[in-house]
Amino acid sequence: MDLVKWEYKGDHFQCLLNQKINNFGQVSFIAEPSQKLAFKVESFQLPQSIQIAKLYQWESPWSRNEQLLPVGEARQVSNHELIFNGAMDDVLRAMSEGAWLQLSVSSQTLESPVLVQLPGVHLRDALTEFTRCRAALPAMSYQQARDLTLPFESGQRVASSQQQQILRDIAEYVRLDKSVKRILIDGHTDNVGSSLANLQIARVRADDVASVLEEAGVPASLIQVRAHGARYPVAGNDSELGQANNRRVTVRVIRRQDDKGSQSD
Repeated sequence: MDLVKWEYKGDHFQCLLNQKINNFGQVSFIAEPSQKLAFKVESFQLPQSIQIAKLYQWESPWSRNEQLLPVGEARQVSNHELIFNGAMDDVLRAMSEGAWLQLSVSSQTLESPVLVQLPGVHLRDALTEFTRCRAALPAMSYQQARDLTLPFESGQRVASSQQQQILRDIAEYVRLDKSVKRILIDGHTDNVGSSLANLQIARVRADDVASVLEEAGVPASLIQVRAHGARYPVAGNDSELGQANNRRVTVRVIRRQDDKGSQSD
């Protein structure tokens, strides 16, 4: 029991609470922005063709209640990795109160399941750091922030309160990710009205989006604003739905490692 050690690792975008298991591998609780808590199993001892991988919760070996409570079924990421989603917050909370976990992996190539017991001991200090890390995660992941479309109603010139909150979430992400190189803001319209009027309203909307980001702390030097009017539709303008899809401001967050160029005005 003294060999059981839960460890915390984390940064601005991921929090890990893991335990290494002798002669098996390691398990980790993983928290990421806007994602449910996940439980990951990494092991070269896993069978090649897994039929069922289940996670069970039980009180402890010395408890009178030895009933195993099923708490999750995994999806296989690779030959050596399993991911459990579901109610992992409840599982972690139970472990913090002394519950144990048991991993059961079945395969046609094995006579009996692989069983691994995970004690809920020596968890408190690492869990405290893990919880603090989770509380500081941004509201958005890069996958969400990298390519965003804000729809605009006909006649709408500025971002709505809901859109402003989304932009503040992007600003929070940019503040934490030092690899962000540029933010491209592109204003688009439907084809109702003259080309000049559409260019003007596209510019007004895009400028407003930029101003919200700047007010939220994004350096103006990172922001590039462009207005296209009706030149790049994403739908036909022969219906109200198509026009609504074309009235938009797009926000693209570009990092140094994935800058592949951009559409020219």
